[in-house]
Amino acid sequence: MRIATETVERKIAIGGIGYESIKEIARACDSWVGHVDAMIWGDGKFDFYPGEKDYSEDGWLDFAEKRYRDKVEFVGYQYAGDQVTKRQRYLDIAGKLKCDFLIAVDTEEYLDPQWQDFDGFYSKLIKMSEVLDDRMFFQWVYIPSSKLWAKQGNQFPSNKWLKSGKIHKDPGSMRFCCNSHFKWCAKRTTDEQIYRQEIKPSNGRSDHKTLLFDPVQVIDGVRVRMDRTLRTKEQIKKSTEWAFLNQHAENSREFYTRSDARGVPPPPGFESWEAFAKAPHTFDKKTGRRIEISL
Repeated sequence: MRIATETVERKIAIGGIGYESIKEIARACDSWVGHVDAMIWGDGKFDFYPGEKDYSEDGWLDFAEKRYRDKVEFVGYQYAGDQVTKRQRYLDIAGKLKCDFLIAVDTEEYLDPQWQDFDGFYSKLIKMSEVLDDRMFFQWVYIPSSKLWAKQGNQFPSNKWLKSGKIHKDPGSMRFCCNSHFKWCAKRTTDEQIYRQEIKPSNGRSDHKTLLFDPVQVIDGVRVRMDRTLRTKEQIKKSTEWAFLNQHAENSREFYTRSDARGVPPPPGFESWEAFAKAPHTFDKKTGRRIEISL
């Protein structure tokens, strides 16, 4: 199925990542069936997640493929490592599938039954994408109470609709950047270029454009709710520990790249910031302080 608007067809995919997600995947995907052309899902453990196995043992990815492969073009993949690289895979695969748009979906999410106007949603998306040069668009996401959705370090207010950058236009030509899972740019753009642009003043020019694909417009009609009620207490505990360490890891990698772009010398004993970033290390579970690991 392709979304046709004014005789011009667009190929739409949803994409996401998971780990031991057997209880959540059907709830996350079922409402999209009949409204998207492809589903792309990646399995694998994140860096710093306190688990022994790199890949899920509950069979959620195989379950999803069997459930949806006759309804959509389904692609599953495996990657164990950092979140940014794991998410980048679904953008790259969407490009290989020649998708015009990819909508990011998380396993704890599901579509609000009262907000499933797909015709209106896609009509607005196509029209906005034709008029504007925007590469990212917001979607409305409802943040429930912390009892339903353990925030794991997030500072989002509870019981409120918030805008979330989920809709990627021409996903195959963009990448996650600046060591962040919520920043995007063109594949040809480097992090160093982005940081140097930030350092260089715009001199008040109104035509000064950022290299980042910052979402501005909200595409309404299909809205998202989420909770973590299908996860075990052990899963929530492990995810909370991971979220804390991952935040420090992402912030640290961004600091290393910024320092390199600004010409700051790397720490003593290292030839470059890249070498320092790749040196074996972890982060203290209480303070987030970097701890070197001796091999």
